[in-house]
Amino acid sequence: MSRWVQGAYAPVEQEVDCVDLEVDGVIPPELNGMLARIGPNPIGEVGEDHQLFLGDGMIHSLTLEGGRAVSYRNRWVRTEPVAGKLGEEPKDAPIDHLDCANTHIFPFAGSLYALTETSIPYAVSSDLDTEGRADFDGFIDTGFTAHPHVDPRTGQMHAIGYDVSPDKAATHFVFAADGSPLRKNVLELGGSSWIHDFAASEHFMIVWDLPLQYNTEMAAAGAQIPFRWTPGYEARVGLRRLDAEDASVLWFDGPQAFVFHPVNAWEETDASGKIIKVVCDTCRYPKMYDQVRTGPGDMAPPQLYRWTFDLTTGQMTEEQIDPRAQEFARIDDRFWGQKHNFAVTTELFRFTGETGIIAHYDDAEPQAWSMGKGVVTSEAVFVPESDTAAQGEGYVLAAATDAQSGASRVSIFDSQKVAKGPLAEVLLPVKMPVTFHGSWLPAVK
Repeated sequence: MSRWVQGAYAPVEQEVDCVDLEVDGVIPPELNGMLARIGPNPIGEVGEDHQLFLGDGMIHSLTLEGGRAVSYRNRWVRTEPVAGKLGEEPKDAPIDHLDCANTHIFPFAGSLYALTETSIPYAVSSDLDTEGRADFDGFIDTGFTAHPHVDPRTGQMHAIGYDVSPDKAATHFVFAADGSPLRKNVLELGGSSWIHDFAASEHFMIVWDLPLQYNTEMAAAGAQIPFRWTPGYEARVGLRRLDAEDASVLWFDGPQAFVFHPVNAWEETDASGKIIKVVCDTCRYPKMYDQVRTGPGDMAPPQLYRWTFDLTTGQMTEEQIDPRAQEFARIDDRFWGQKHNFAVTTELFRFTGETGIIAHYDDAEPQAWSMGKGVVTSEAVFVPESDTAAQGEGYVLAAATDAQSGASRVSIFDSQKVAKGPLAEVLLPVKMPVTFHGSWLPAVK
């Protein structure tokens, strides 16, 4: 049996609606809204070669209001393949692209989208009902991304998409704050690179072109995800103006490494205000999809690094800033692209079966909290205490599942006092299998 349908990853078989959930501790009353998470929840039997990243997507939501855990709900995203498995009439016709929605649940311009890279987004309602594919009237005609980002200064959404193909290219999409398409540019890469996410400073997006490459032999043999670690590939990392009208990228020699998720990026200037450096913190793997190709199973853990791009010398340098195995970084998104003083990552104790979270601060030592032996957690989400709260002041919400019992909970931490443990834990009435990413949707005021 595939490792990706066992323990904390084992899927549930039913959609449920539960109300008035049990809480251990006190939920901060200002937490009014919905935590939405998404991850793979395969329908039916899967083979030993099952790909973690292709499992049928299921959204989970936890609604908090006035210090109460009001409800929990889960729903499969009705992609065309999922609708067929459930015996339902599909909302959309079959498509040539990978048709999957299991990686990120992302709000933008009053709508909510279920996303997976190389796929067309799916729009879903706040009740988690699938509304259908969202290609923005044909604007998204190539693979999209699991990780768009909204620039808090402009309200614009940026994304880098690519296809599962031998094409040596990726596409930079830009959308206006109201959700209307603005422009897209095809960026030339050195190879057919796997690009899961990107970072950005105030003026530049950071694009990686790294050694996890599309492999034509694997594709011809029918591999579901035909990408392979390619040692010696000429790795590059590029800076591209967020407002660029053309396809220009300033490339730097990059490391033999791989990145799923960055932390954040920012700029440094000289006395005249000229940008002289772009700095990016990121969770960096030494390799990916080398020996194990059904998911991120190679025993080469990600660690926290700082990449510095010197615009004067044209050189990129890197330094390790935390040796612990960690991933899924999140910041206070109100300060995306500015120097952050708070970030939270998920610590991966692969050899002890334990996971936890690490809160990083600019002016203090990191704080960590373990979820306990045999308990698996994924990306934590930061929620500001209020719209006017200082950067990093608020709460961290982290979902966790016991690999043996299936007991699931959402732990709520004071973001500045993570080491003191959770303020409250919402005990979910059913199992929530390991999810990838999530978003906080504040209640409408």
